[in-house]
Amino acid sequence: MLQEAYSSSEDEEGYLEEDLEETYRCLFCENILATTEQLFLHLDKIHHVQLVASLGGRSFYDVIKIINYVRTNNSPPETFGEVVQKAGELGDEYLKPALSDDSLLMIDFEELSAYTVQTTSCNGKHPSKSNGSHADSEAVNQLEILKVKFEQMQNAYLELLEQNKKQSRVPDEPTTDSYFDSYADYTIHAEMLQDRVRTDAYRDYIYKNSELFKGRDVLDVGCGTGILSMFCAKSGARLVTAVDNSEIAEKARQIVKHNHLSDRINVVRGKAEGLDLKDKVDIIISEWMGYGMLFECMLDTVITARDKFLKPGGTIVPNRTSMFLSAVSNTEAYDKRFYYWNDVYGFNMSSVIPDLFKHAVIEDIDAKDIISSSCGFKHIDINTVSIEELEFSSSFQLHITHSRPLTALVLYFSCYFDGDVSVVLDTSPESVTTHWFQTVLYLRDIVEVSAGDLVKGEVEFVKSSVVKRGYIIKVTSSVTRDSKEIGGFSQNFLLD
Repeated sequence: MLQEAYSSSEDEEGYLEEDLEETYRCLFCENILATTEQLFLHLDKIHHVQLVASLGGRSFYDVIKIINYVRTNNSPPETFGEVVQKAGELGDEYLKPALSDDSLLMIDFEELSAYTVQTTSCNGKHPSKSNGSHADSEAVNQLEILKVKFEQMQNAYLELLEQNKKQSRVPDEPTTDSYFDSYADYTIHAEMLQDRVRTDAYRDYIYKNSELFKGRDVLDVGCGTGILSMFCAKSGARLVTAVDNSEIAEKARQIVKHNHLSDRINVVRGKAEGLDLKDKVDIIISEWMGYGMLFECMLDTVITARDKFLKPGGTIVPNRTSMFLSAVSNTEAYDKRFYYWNDVYGFNMSSVIPDLFKHAVIEDIDAKDIISSSCGFKHIDINTVSIEELEFSSSFQLHITHSRPLTALVLYFSCYFDGDVSVVLDTSPESVTTHWFQTVLYLRDIVEVSAGDLVKGEVEFVKSSVVKRGYIIKVTSSVTRDSKEIGGFSQNFLLD
C-alpha cells in the first residue's frame, strides 16, 4: 500500500500485446474505442476531424501538447484546427498528460495501415473532393514518416513521463496519489476491521505471544487506523512507530490519543521508505496483503523497511506466506458473467465479452464448486525474500476429483504467524470468507474434465507497468487423461 511498483520487462510487453490491448478515449467525448481504426473512424464520422492528416506534419512534442491541450480545456472539435495552428505557442505545461495512461499519446501508427487515410483542411474538416487525390497522397507520405518515427516517439514519451514525475515530486511531502487517498476512506477501514479472520489473526498472535512484544520496539507499516499498533502497545511494546501515507494517519493519531497510548505509539504520516528512525526496531508488523495476495505491491515496502530498519534476528509479522490454486466448475456463474452480454434487452453486446476474459475477478467461491486438489505453487519467507523475487514463474499440478466442466482456476493464499503460539490466516474457499475473497481466473474456453484427469502447467506473475501496483498473471496448462493430453489453455489476466 505504500510503494509504487512498475516493470518494463520484455515479457510483460508481450503479455500486453497478446491479451491486454489498449483502448482509446475520444478527444472530444467520453466514448472509448477498442482500436485505432475505430477511433479514427469515430473522429471522422462523429466529429468531422481527421486526426492523422491534421497531426501528421507536426513534431512529436507539438502532438503531445495539442492532445493534452484539447483534453485539459475540453476544446470542441470546431476549434481543433485553431489549436493545431497555435501548437508552437502552447506552454510546456501541456507536455504533462491530461489523462493518466492516455493511449492516444502512444498510438502505433503501423496499426493504421489498413485505414483509408483522408486529409483535412487546416481546421480539421473535410476539404473539397477535387483536392482528394493530392491530399490522400500527401497524407500517406505523412503516415510513412510517422511509422518510421514511432519507436523514437514512444521512447521520447516515456522519457517525458519520467521527467514530469521527477519534476512534480516534492521531497518529504505526503503524496496525493489516489491510491493513498483511497485509504483515507473510512469504509475501507471498516471493511478490514470487521473482517474477523484478518483482525483476529493479528490480535491473537500479538496477545498470545506477549513475551515477544514486551519491552520491544515495533514498526507498523501501513498502520491505517492504528489497530495493530494498539494491539502491540497493549501487549507490552516499549515504542511503536506507526506509519501510513494517507490522511488516515491523522485520524490514527487521534485514535491513539483517545485510547491513552500516545506515550507508546508515535504515528507518522509519510512513506515507510522515507522514515528517519534513530534506532532499528525489534519487530516489523504489517497487514500488506492485497487481492491475489500480491496486488498493491505493499510487500515491496515491507521488504525495504526490513532491510533498512529491522535489527539482525528481528521478527516480521507475519513471517511467511503461501499461494494456492484449485480448479473450479460453475457454469451458471460463468454464463451469467459472460453470456449475459449476448442479449441485453434484445441487443447484442457480445463485443464486451473478450475484454472480460482479460481480467482476474475478485469473488467468493463456494467450496462445493472446487473440483480438484489444491496446489501450493509459491511459498514466500518474508525474512529473506527480495523484491525481485516477487516476479516469478512456478509450476502447478491439479488432480481433478469431480467430472464436471472446468470453468476457472481460483487463487487464494495463507499467511503464517510462527511463534510460541502460532496462528494461520487462511483465505481458501473452504474457510470463513474474508474481505480478500478469492481471485478467480475464468477460462476463455471451458474444458470438459473427468475425475482422475491431471491439469498441469505454469503460472507466472509479472508486475504491470500499465496499472499501478497491479500484476499480470499468465497461466499455461495442459490437461491429460491416462497420460494422454486431451486439452489445455493459455491465458493472461490483469490483476487490478
